[in-house]
Amino acid sequence: MKINDAARMLAIVGLTCLGSSISWSDEPDSADTLADARTKGAIEIAVYADFPPYSYGKTPADAKGIDVDIAQAIAQKLGLKLKLRMISAGESVTDDLRNHVWKGHYLGGGVADVMLHVGYDAAFAEREKNVTLFEPYFHEVVALAYKPNRIKNVESPIALTEHKVAVEGDTISDHIMSSAYGGALRNSAVREQSLEKAVAAFKAGDVDAVMGPQGELQGLLAEQRITDAVFHVEEPVGQMRTAWDIGVAVKNSGSTSLRDAVANIIDLLKEDGSMKRMFAVYGVKYLDASSALAGKKLARDAN
Repeated sequence: MKINDAARMLAIVGLTCLGSSISWSDEPDSADTLADARTKGAIEIAVYADFPPYSYGKTPADAKGIDVDIAQAIAQKLGLKLKLRMISAGESVTDDLRNHVWKGHYLGGGVADVMLHVGYDAAFAEREKNVTLFEPYFHEVVALAYKPNRIKNVESPIALTEHKVAVEGDTISDHIMSSAYGGALRNSAVREQSLEKAVAAFKAGDVDAVMGPQGELQGLLAEQRITDAVFHVEEPVGQMRTAWDIGVAVKNSGSTSLRDAVANIIDLLKEDGSMKRMFAVYGVKYLDASSALAGKKLARDAN
């Protein structure tokens, strides 16, 4: 992720640290977004730009990634043409939801019908009155990717003081390396402008490990053909959450037809194995969202 994306993710997963935010209180309208989409023959779905392995490409026409494939599956099962909206992350996910789901940017451009890859948190969902956050479909965790021949012990974080660990600057991983454990790991951190560059440094042997969201790391490692790395999932540190669910957002309206239709499609993609296969194409191990697992009492194999 780019630096502004890091701020977006911190706003989601660090809710307990950041306190409450301003919440708009517009009354939901009664528009049937699904009916409108059927009238137009197309559904517009927003995904983040420059965000491998989830959504990336120079234009919507050549975009690829896990979320792009999910968007295509949603459109196909609805019998509609997909209009992909590739968005740049704002200062916070609240900004992104306002600009691309329920209100629109002040410069114009309208809003999308659906937005994917929205960090899902029950308290955050309750605050965002103008959108409906639902159907968490993936669980992300912060992890350390390393090679066992270079790092023998990862169970004790303090062991990393003897090694160099690449992170993307101004991210959760950067905060862990900078301030956790009394700042003991501060001198071990090698800050890069992006996670892609952090992985490149790892591949080149300039660092002994790289830390970041596991799904992103797995996709980038696969893209750079790094096959001998293993992962260690980071435990929560202080008030910093190191794991979160990813879900879907639609505008809060009087009709639930679009929300229900998208939820049913995502459930089907999970149940028939399509979701797991979509992630596997990009080298990512699929982890079903923890909140979805708890709500449905499912027991899925994370391997």
